[in-house]
Amino acid sequence: MNRRRFILMMSVPAVVILAFISVNLYIVYTGQEILLKVAPVDPRDLFRGDYVAPTYEISAIDLGDVSYDTVFSPGETVYAILSKKEKFWTVDSTHHAKPLLSNDQVCMKGRVTRTYGSLVFVEWGIESYFVPEGEGRGIEDMRDAEISAIVSVDSTGSSVLKELLINDEPIS
Repeated sequence: MNRRRFILMMSVPAVVILAFISVNLYIVYTGQEILLKVAPVDPRDLFRGDYVAPTYEISAIDLGDVSYDTVFSPGETVYAILSKKEKFWTVDSTHHAKPLLSNDQVCMKGRVTRTYGSLVFVEWGIESYFVPEGEGRGIEDMRDAEISAIVSVDSTGSSVLKELLINDEPIS
């Protein structure tokens, strides 16, 4: 293999990785920060060593409690309008297309994974987080703690998980 071809083959993955990182950094720095409540789950499912897989209260949307345009099917894109209620942001309505927002709202884009009756289960793209090496076990032992997440949401509805909090303190 000649040198030029080798350099080209090695640079393509690097460019893809840099593009992915750049997009996420753009969302982190330009998006609006919101605080989401992490749903109570079995801690053995949440923390896997130094890898965290949070599920959010907004990951299961009851269409009986919020307005929506039409019923959702698995695989469809969902746009959820969220607003701040006391401490956390919650879903006000769901749509198949990006809706107009007021100043006190954000729109998150997700993918419907499944439905059950009036419940719509959604993945938002913020379902994984790495904690500092060696910290996973200590966090796992905090079963009664309130876990929340700081998420940055941009104008297109894309979101990035910035930080996990335990009892309002950042995991460090």
